[in-house]
Parts: sequence; C-alpha cells; structure tokens
Amino acid sequence: MKKIILTLVFLFVAQFNYASENDSLLLEQARTASIEKNYDLAIKGYEKYIKSPNAKDLKNVYLEIANCYYNNNDKDRAVKYVKEAITKHGLTEDAFIYSQVIDPALSKYALSVIYYDLDKMQKQYIATLD
Repeated sequence: MKKIILTLVFLFVAQFNYASENDSLLLEQARTASIEKNYDLAIKGYEKYIKSPNAKDLKNVYLEIANCYYNNNDKDRAVKYVKEAITKHGLTEDAFIYSQVIDPALSKYALSVIYYDLDKMQKQYIATLD
C-alpha cells in the first residue's frame, strides 16, 4: 500500500514539474517569435501561456501581448491588453510609464487613450483584492 501511495505522489510531482517546464517553454517560444517579428505566432504563444495554471508575471506578459498587437497595427487590441494589465494585474501609472517591457510608442499612444480612465481602472483592480 505504501508503494502505491509513494508511486502516486511521485507521478503527481513529476506531472506538476513537467507542466511548469512546458509553460516556461511556451513563454520562451512566444518571446522568441516576438523578437523575430512573427507577431501572430507570438500572440498565440502568449495566449496559451496566460491560460496555463502556472503562468507568472502576467502583468508583463499582457504588456508583451500588447506590444505584438501594436506592432501588428492593431492598436485597439493593444490598448485592450494594456487595460487588462491595469485592471486584472495592478499595473500602476508609474510602472506603465517607466516600464522596460512596453514599447515606448505604444506607451504614449495607450496613455493618451486611457488617461482619463486610468484612476477608475486602478480602483477596479483594488476592488478585486478585497
């Protein structure tokens, strides 16, 4: 009986470790595709990554997706992902302006679009913490 339990525990731990490595690989592939300016492929990879249960640092990942959409000339979707980084993951105005992740042109454009709603979006995020 102990051997069965130990085997099940081992399989569970191995499965968890494999899933974590797979998620990291997804993110790395998406980032590589973005660097190579294959934005459609990068977006698909980022989308898969954010849906994974082990996804981390989603604030920056949302900004990376926004960069891809912006560079793909889809400014509306780019702004949508910036808004999600603010409302879902607590991106602050300072982090937004001084972020090393977001494309500077996108930062200026998105800020001009959402400036008056920024405070409301940040309050929306804070409300989710309660």
